[in-house]
Amino acid sequence: MKNLIKLKLTVVIMLDFFSSILSINIANYLRIDYLEKIYLETIIAGIILPVIFYSFNIYKRPWRYISITDIWPIIKSCLLANLFIFIIIFIFNRLENIPRLVIVYNFITLLIITSSSRVIYRIIIEKFSYSNKEKTEKIPILLLGFGDNADSFIRAAEKKNSVYKVLGIITDNDSEHKELFIRGVKVLGNLNSLELIINKLISNKVSLQRLVITSSSIIENYISDIMKIAEKKRLKVGRASDPDEIIEGLKQGTIVREISLEDLLGRRQNRLETMKIKKFIENKVIVITGAAGSIGSELAKRVHFLKPKSILLLDSSENAIYNLKLKLQRQNKLINTKFLCTNIRNKDEIEKLFKRFYPDIIFHAAALKHVAICEDNISEAVRTNVLATHFLSNMAEKYKSSCFVLISTDKAVDPTSVMGLTKKSAEMIIQSKDKFTKNKSRFISVRFGNVLGSTGSVVPLFRKQISEGGPITVTDKKVTRFFMTIEEAVDLVLTATFEQLYSGSKNKGCISVLNMGTSVKIDTLARQMIKLAGMSAEKDIKIKYTGLKRGEKLHESLFSNKEKKLDSNKKGFFLVESQILSGLEIKNKIDSLEKLCKRNNYDNNVIKKSLFRIMSK
Repeated sequence: MKNLIKLKLTVVIMLDFFSSILSINIANYLRIDYLEKIYLETIIAGIILPVIFYSFNIYKRPWRYISITDIWPIIKSCLLANLFIFIIIFIFNRLENIPRLVIVYNFITLLIITSSSRVIYRIIIEKFSYSNKEKTEKIPILLLGFGDNADSFIRAAEKKNSVYKVLGIITDNDSEHKELFIRGVKVLGNLNSLELIINKLISNKVSLQRLVITSSSIIENYISDIMKIAEKKRLKVGRASDPDEIIEGLKQGTIVREISLEDLLGRRQNRLETMKIKKFIENKVIVITGAAGSIGSELAKRVHFLKPKSILLLDSSENAIYNLKLKLQRQNKLINTKFLCTNIRNKDEIEKLFKRFYPDIIFHAAALKHVAICEDNISEAVRTNVLATHFLSNMAEKYKSSCFVLISTDKAVDPTSVMGLTKKSAEMIIQSKDKFTKNKSRFISVRFGNVLGSTGSVVPLFRKQISEGGPITVTDKKVTRFFMTIEEAVDLVLTATFEQLYSGSKNKGCISVLNMGTSVKIDTLARQMIKLAGMSAEKDIKIKYTGLKRGEKLHESLFSNKEKKLDSNKKGFFLVESQILSGLEIKNKIDSLEKLCKRNNYDNNVIKKSLFRIMSK
């Protein structure tokens, strides 16, 4: 193998040697109209060019992969080589046999010969390196989207190891691109005429198999319509990889990824302004409770990137905290990180932690969050979601933490479940703390809905049910929920915290509510997941409606009619203002809840009624 590489290099060097010889003779001929005997000049030119090319790594750019980005280094190398050629000739004979204009002519001819030889070689290789059989086996596709991403995809599809053949381009309802071409591929129309274009291709006996989306705006605005057409025409839908991922994708045999659930949200995801957020994280001691959960683990990863002084990751599950450690270890995110298997209800251990580390910021993500489990374990839900939150916030106040952040839920809005009420109670505690604390600590509540793919959510359940052949269980055909991705949720938690922290006292006691767009029908989500799995709802996978469980609502809300929505003037979240209880009122409710948890009454209905009565006083 090494001998072959050396041989190829020798051949390329020799070609450049003769190219340089040819170039200076052509340049001289163009100037004086006849071939002058310039033996010394020719030899100098032949030697200098390969030396310069070798010095500037031109030979590390294989001819078969030559591109526009490779031309600029060749231009610079040819310019430098041309300069050295005539400097050395001047040293030998003061350019007595060479007209001065030859210097310019030689650069032009040298550049043309060296560049064109490489480009021609690549064209020949791409045209003739694979058989007609391989061509016919490529998967026929339509590209949805016009622009740079489409260009990158078509370039990749032209490679011999690509499995795709692009039949045409569909634009996003923009007529200005009609009849245009990208690398020989024609724009056939826009999304309004997608179904007609597909029908025309089918009638012409074109075996269209797939739609590939290259535009994020199409994902955001038209994904539902595209999915309906694709299902009707029995076509698969995919999304082109990002341009910087395409080369790696070619190595692995794919440049298309499946449409994800994130794509099906049908809106642009809000993302973190990293440099701004870094301001309040950098060189701080950070505590994250519930660190091994979906939100907690993503927070840990994201916060580490912002370079805190140290991170303390708390979780009550030994196995969960161990798996988190392995995950972060693989991502090289263990610097100044402690993994603590600690229950937030253990007051002695929590106070020891605060006394030892004096944390600056606490992200409180630990909670019992499953509605059904909380209904059956009311006292445990109260101890974890309410009493532990109250104690943690007291510790943050006592040890003068700069910020305490409660991760809340839309189930806290007009709660009907134990889980919802305990999270509402936690919000009330934090609001009161924020409003009435006597030191500079801030206490912030961030509220949002369901997180796609989080532990215990419908998404992993649906995936499991699909893999088992169904049925998928949906509580009610009309039930809706708000959804966002884990990454988006964490980004907005950090953003909302930063904005609240640096807003001064004007928004004290307000709840930051993440803007999650419109709610999604769970039934629609289930059907889309079945489509993504390449199957058909009811035909391949049955959908079973089980009815709402105890405490569940048909529709969730992000804020209640009793709360006042405020304009935060910030993208991605808004503020709500609600009644804030005094410190004394909070203390009385906490005392009552502690007594409730100590009762020897296992009748959940009685306990639930008592809980709602205490919190509604």
